[in-house]
Amino acid sequence: MTATASSETKNQLRKVIVEALKLDRDPATIPEEGLRDKLGIDSVTGLELLIWVENEFGIQIDDGDLSVELIDSLDVLGAYVERCLAESSAA
Repeated sequence: MTATASSETKNQLRKVIVEALKLDRDPATIPEEGLRDKLGIDSVTGLELLIWVENEFGIQIDDGDLSVELIDSLDVLGAYVERCLAESSAA
């Protein structure tokens, strides 16, 4: 089953990506898929990006969940963020 995220979460993630990676581009131009290749995200910038995501959304990404797939797709990352938010609000 493919994870999908709301457009609101994906748009917020686009803004975080532009800020975290210091990109000189409109957040709307951030692609849905292939973020690592299309934006040149390596392991270090990927971790920096995830720290920005944690701070922006007030979540904690578990070490066991860290993977290249998590930072390669807005749907996968957005669905993960939404799941973390849902779990924290249910707790």
